[in-house]
Amino acid sequence: MAQMVEINLRLPSLRLKAQAGEEARTIVNSDVRFTKVVELATIPKPGDALTMSAAPGMEFPCEVVQANWHDGKNRFVIACRYGRRSMSADDYLTIANAPDWATQPLL
Repeated sequence: MAQMVEINLRLPSLRLKAQAGEEARTIVNSDVRFTKVVELATIPKPGDALTMSAAPGMEFPCEVVQANWHDGKNRFVIACRYGRRSMSADDYLTIANAPDWATQPLL
């Protein structure tokens, strides 16, 4: 039976290249999570791989770290990390600006 779950995604930090007259800057994502509510057929276990999307044609892998029931939300919260070692600035901006992904600061 399918269930609505909340994906809590950690993205890697990335360095944006400098343009003419600007310094390169680093986006640190250690204190931010990106969340999205999706419907899954089963609750994934740690180590499972999921394929998420942020825009039509833009899919990316993520690895499940843990799955916990959250009473206040009345659903499972699935903690995931980005499935690749690094990400491009375009992929980051697509996820950060996607209407179905919300940015949640940890502090």
